[in-house]
This record gives sequence, C-alpha cells and structure tokens, in this order.
Amino acid sequence: MTARKVGNHIEVAEEDVRAGQTGLGMRYVLGAGVVLVIIGFLIAAGVWLG
Repeated sequence: MTARKVGNHIEVAEEDVRAGQTGLGMRYVLGAGVVLVIIGFLIAAGVWLG
C-alpha cells in the first residue's frame, strides 16, 4: 500500500483503496445470514413462549 502524507492529511492510490472492497455476493450472503438469525430467534421465542 502506497500512502503519502500531503500537508495535514494522507493520500492513498485509488487501486489500493478499491482493493479492499467486496463484491455484491458478500452483501447477499451477509443479508441472508442476518435474515436466518432473525428467523431462528423467532422460532426459538415461539418454542420457549409456547
């Protein structure tokens, strides 16, 4: 990673910054995981509360 100090801030090359981004597939996996956790909590609450 090539970062350089310019004045009182740091500049990083665009290629280095964009290298850390994830694709849309990862967002879909994260969203599906969150939905499944919520469904699991709802089922557990339904079983626990009768």
